[in-house]
Amino acid sequence: MKGPADVAVEARLWQLISAAAPVGAFHFSEGLETAVEVGWVTDGESLERWLRGQLHHSLARLDLALILRVMDVWRARDLKAVLHWNVVADACRETREVREQHRHMGHALGRLARALGEPFPDAPLNYAPAFALMAENRCVEGTRAIGGYAFAWCENQVVGAQKLLSLGQLAAQGVLAQVSTGLDGVVATAAACDDTSIGMGIPCVTLASMRHETQYSRLFRS
Repeated sequence: MKGPADVAVEARLWQLISAAAPVGAFHFSEGLETAVEVGWVTDGESLERWLRGQLHHSLARLDLALILRVMDVWRARDLKAVLHWNVVADACRETREVREQHRHMGHALGRLARALGEPFPDAPLNYAPAFALMAENRCVEGTRAIGGYAFAWCENQVVGAQKLLSLGQLAAQGVLAQVSTGLDGVVATAAACDDTSIGMGIPCVTLASMRHETQYSRLFRS
């Protein structure tokens, strides 16, 4: 049974991944809008495949793996190493709009950290490194931190899909529940990822993002 201190740490993680966190995640679909536009994602089943593919082949080997590394180096207050991994995070964003998204969200999270009086470097960070710093500030254990990050990403994608598809709340929650069953494996992949494997992406997601930059009608910024 969790004691009061454990619950307090969990609550600080929940605050960090909450939809109420002022980072603007709801503005971005990360290529999902184009995937719907061209017919790659048409219903709950295809949405589930889209999310699972990104979780296992992209998110686990980039954002989540980077978060674990940045948490480790920030624990030692090694700012040089933090900035190194931030450069890697930025370099692995394959389109302009996705780079801008992660820079925007990272800057917003930095403003939040400073407003809450948390230690944060006077340097612009991408979202994943900024998240790692705040998670480490809050004494959140690494696998819990990346599990929360992955769930929040899934949730934001599902909420976006509800705006883009004829997907009701019950169906959307069914997709989120099914995708969440695989998060243990996603976290394990991220934990086992070595430095040379960081940065793997999915070509069709990159193409979706590229097409989205010139898409005629858009609800989202990515």
